[in-house]
Amino acid sequence: MRLGHSCGILIGQFLLVGVLLAQPSIKPAIQSIGASGHSVTTTPTLDQPQIRTEKKSIWTAIGYSLILPGLGNLYADDLKTGRYYMGADAALWMTYGGFQAYGHWLKQDAQTFASEHSGASFVGKGDQFAVDLGNFTNVYDYNDAKLRNRQFDLLYDPNSNFAWQWSSDDERLHYKDLRIRGDAVIRNSQFVIGALVLNRIIAAISAARSVAAYNRSVQTLGTWRLKADVKGGVLTAQTMELTLSREF
Repeated sequence: MRLGHSCGILIGQFLLVGVLLAQPSIKPAIQSIGASGHSVTTTPTLDQPQIRTEKKSIWTAIGYSLILPGLGNLYADDLKTGRYYMGADAALWMTYGGFQAYGHWLKQDAQTFASEHSGASFVGKGDQFAVDLGNFTNVYDYNDAKLRNRQFDLLYDPNSNFAWQWSSDDERLHYKDLRIRGDAVIRNSQFVIGALVLNRIIAAISAARSVAAYNRSVQTLGTWRLKADVKGGVLTAQTMELTLSREF
């Protein structure tokens, strides 16, 4: 339980950092919708390719990727790469949900079996009671073991709802096996949380590279360009043409 809580805090911190990094671009994105409540999108044609005129923020891309892997790549117009990180994130969350669901199903099945075959009640009990239930045939054997170890504070009242009595060791061992398998599956799901965090880190690095590539392709408006061209070839040059142009 402590491991799962720690992993939950860790991924929550990643999401918080992502929101803080992406925050500067959220307001401009909303304002771009326009006062009319809808956005106007122009699609470049083959004769009119899209011209990139504004550079994008690497930190914003990293923030988006920490929130949702692949989103930073989409921010940098790199859909081809971003979709793989998004797909991996979705698959990992489904895997985590599957582990959690199956593990809790095994534990619930174990409790139902124990209630039917030992008379145990799990209402208001902790995990330690579930462990003790699988280790001793009845509450009297359990109390005898604690008395021998002088662990008086761990005794159960045989006249309370902490009492139990297994019909056979086979039934007790079957319950114990179900409970251990359920705990193991839930514990293994924490490795998926680690994979989710790792996917965000890798996606953030990839998004930063995508933004860097995007920014290199940006055409800066107002920049003067000088082009020299020799007419007639280098060896048989007739004239030299200089062209001075500016992007508007």
